[in-house]
Amino acid sequence: MNKLLLVCLLVFAPVSIASADLKVAVIDLGKAFEQYYKTKEENTALQEKKAGYQKEIQGYKDNFDRMIQEADALKKASDDPTLSAQARQDKATALNEKNQDLLNLKNEIEERSTERSHELEEELLQEHKAIVDDISKVINSYAGPQGYDLVVDKSSISAGSGVPIFLYNSSKLVDITADIVTLLNKTAPAGGGTGSSGSAPSGAVPAGP
Repeated sequence: MNKLLLVCLLVFAPVSIASADLKVAVIDLGKAFEQYYKTKEENTALQEKKAGYQKEIQGYKDNFDRMIQEADALKKASDDPTLSAQARQDKATALNEKNQDLLNLKNEIEERSTERSHELEEELLQEHKAIVDDISKVINSYAGPQGYDLVVDKSSISAGSGVPIFLYNSSKLVDITADIVTLLNKTAPAGGGTGSSGSAPSGAVPAGP
């Protein structure tokens, strides 16, 4: 038993020694993401594009409502006993055509809505990836010269359980979040806010990678 214990100590000793020599820093990647000026710019751009798409779809819906009123008028006319049989037949024919136009427009509204929604989602994912790539590059260029062997995201959440991956980190570890945010915002346009702006607007780039 003592021999087995000695073997285990010898096996794990190099790992313990190597771990003790590691220089580790932590970062709140969610906060860095939120406070990066490009995140805020993309939030604004996506909100403007979303508003434009909503206006476009609303135009189709307004036209649909107008056609509904026209169809109602044709239905009443086709049932009007004061009109001649031919006139009522003409109104009924026009009503059938209007109903087909309504069906076509309804399908087009649904297709356009789905298409625009997918476009926004795709752009959101692309911009999200671009921002995370920016942050990763800054962390890598910062950590090496500072002598860090490992940088840990303390805001990481487990996809499976929804709980933080790192449940505890010592206060002895250096938090480089503020330094990374400063470096990210060095190229921010003059007058652009670079501090925390609170919750992102609905449909915007989500605050966190």
